Amino acid sequence: MPGGGEDLACFLTPLAAAIILTILDRVVTRWRRISILNLLMWGGATGLMADHIINGELVPWPPFLTGWNPAAGIYPLIEEILFTGGLITASITALWGTILIASKLRAILIPAKTRALFRAR
Repeated sequence: MPGGGEDLACFLTPLAAAIILTILDRVVTRWRRISILNLLMWGGATGLMADHIINGELVPWPPFLTGWNPAAGIYPLIEEILFTGGLITASITALWGTILIASKLRAILIPAKTRALFRAR
């Protein structure tokens, strides 16, 4: 709700992570699995930004973050970025880890001959 201060800028944390991961992905090309995490971070940040735009909490004109009350100080904004955004970023990273573990388990548990039977021809 605009002006409510409940939801501020949680999208900034996964957005910063996505930007850093994009740079890492361009510099260190041997880390192919990082690109999966990168896409997940961009998707998470984009989804959160869309949510904030739809709810009127993020607008393309100053003050940009309508959910932030400057009279309350910067602390609520930083708290939202660090705690809520950090939790969202950690959740996205945990999903990525789960994907990597599932991929490894699949390779270990299902023999190559069996996997070949299910491939599209």
